[in-house]
Amino acid sequence: MEKEETDDPLRKLIDHGNSFISRYYSHYEESAPILEGCGEPLVELLVRQARLMSMATPDHDLIKRRLDDILSASYNKFYAYLYKDLPPCWRLLYTEAAILKFWVLVFEWARSRQPELIRKRVWDKMEWEDFELNTPARREEVHEIKARFEKQPKGTPSRNLGSAVWHQLMQLSMRTEVGGVHVRRSREVSSRVRERLQEWQRRNEQEDGQQGPEQQQQKREREEELLNDMVKTLDLALILAGGGGKHDEIHGYVALLEKAASLPSNDNSPDKISSKPSESETPRQDPSLGRTRTTSLTQPPTKRARLSLPPPTNPSSTIDGWLPLNASGELVGPVAISDEPPVNTQQQTPIITQKPPNWSSHPSFSPYEPFTPPVTSPIPRLPSPSLTTFQSHLSSPTPQPLILTSLVPSWPALAAHPWSKPSYLLSRTFSGRRLIPVEIGRSYVDEGWSQKILPFSEFLSTYITSPSESKGYLAQHQLFAQLPQLRSDITIPDLCYTSPANRPDGTPELEEPMLNAWFGPPGTITPLHTDPYHNLLVQVVGRKYVRLYPPGADVKRRGEEAGVDMGNTAAFDVGVLEGWDEATGEGGDEEEKEFKRLEYVDCILEPGETLYIPVGWWHYVRGLSVSFSVSFWWN
Repeated sequence: MEKEETDDPLRKLIDHGNSFISRYYSHYEESAPILEGCGEPLVELLVRQARLMSMATPDHDLIKRRLDDILSASYNKFYAYLYKDLPPCWRLLYTEAAILKFWVLVFEWARSRQPELIRKRVWDKMEWEDFELNTPARREEVHEIKARFEKQPKGTPSRNLGSAVWHQLMQLSMRTEVGGVHVRRSREVSSRVRERLQEWQRRNEQEDGQQGPEQQQQKREREEELLNDMVKTLDLALILAGGGGKHDEIHGYVALLEKAASLPSNDNSPDKISSKPSESETPRQDPSLGRTRTTSLTQPPTKRARLSLPPPTNPSSTIDGWLPLNASGELVGPVAISDEPPVNTQQQTPIITQKPPNWSSHPSFSPYEPFTPPVTSPIPRLPSPSLTTFQSHLSSPTPQPLILTSLVPSWPALAAHPWSKPSYLLSRTFSGRRLIPVEIGRSYVDEGWSQKILPFSEFLSTYITSPSESKGYLAQHQLFAQLPQLRSDITIPDLCYTSPANRPDGTPELEEPMLNAWFGPPGTITPLHTDPYHNLLVQVVGRKYVRLYPPGADVKRRGEEAGVDMGNTAAFDVGVLEGWDEATGEGGDEEEKEFKRLEYVDCILEPGETLYIPVGWWHYVRGLSVSFSVSFWWN
């Protein structure tokens, strides 16, 4: 029996929530020294919400409003500081408030899906008062409460009705005097009060079972909305606040939620319910820009201002497949739609199958390339070198770019866990519910460039598998710190643990390689720029054109633009000067002549290949088809 209870994902989620709330004060003591910097009023408001959540029938709407106030106040501080100067208390406060809000939403969601779980939680959490019903005044007050709620409309959800009854009785019990009679306090539950509440519970359960199709549809929509809000709340804590040092904790909550969400509603009977607890980057905005800049979970060098907060989204379905196009870019086939990742259809219970899905039968992203630039000065290709050989190459005075054709042949992302399959990516992103920051526009130096935070499924359907005039690009994001499900599909190449001889002045030493994801449709561009780290760019899906200029090339740099230092980005647009793209600004003949004189090397990077980009080399990157790449920075 005990094992059966433990194996119930939704019950386990509720147990974790109960345990978290009951242990919040010891949990808070660990964070208190850091949170002190946020000021006593905000911190006390945070702790008060945890205290209110520990009640049997908390006012969830009020608690959510207060937590949203804390989230807003802490997020506003992100704008007041440069990233390096932002006091850590504000990231932690944002994360703490987000986690508490997550649990409020969990209890609301579980209350809708399986009311018995929350009713059991209410029964077990309350310290009952012994209602003295031996006086007319007391009996009259208690019966008045009972009669008031018996008159509620029949469609009133039992969870609201039961909570309201309980709240009224608790208010009554806390009074020192009722009708002139002193209230005697006791933990012993009055059998009469329990019988009345049990009677109301039985009646409310019957009413729950009498919901019509319209009410049931509304219930499902509300549950989906709550599920999206839960995922959004935790993902924003990871993306905006960098997780506040609580990455593992948040990842654990998401994993529990995903398992619980795979259950159908109302599959627990009341006799199986146990409520015993288990033992178990910040955005930056320049006011003059009117836009924000993403700093990843670990702060990378800034190329341009990033990120604007999105409006709430509610993806109802996910794209599973690619949109077949002909040479003119016209639709020639349907898009397959799937609301769930592939599962074993013979399986009757929501447990993980031992046999992995056969992803090979699922459609891949389209290989369509609207334009392919010519390669005129090829970069040398060679198999994976030994550490000694590569270290010798790094130690040379001017290490050159290399294409390594067999550095990552065993990556699951290339075969068993194919990132080339939309259905697989959706299955690893909570059916596409996980949020990601997306750059909107061809290039971050173009006019009108912006950013949004979108559910993964919306990003796929809007920018990857459907034709769109605007470009959407998941660029330079530490996706694998946010989604460990995808991190397990790749490994850090051993070459990243070599020791480069040269490191730009002022560049901090990285203890571990920094991983970034780059995922977008054909035509996405990273303009010509330099990075302060050595880079291994691994192509996983699709193809990319890359052009590189040596560090000594006379490349005209951009300057400070609207308060942002753009000195690591070239002033000219390679695509425009080559005639591949339309001009977005003014350019002169002299600039074109100067550009044509510069020497470069270039290549088309194929799936499974790795491009070594030495530190200081200028590089221009262009997605030719749907493309997914991973970069490893190290020094």
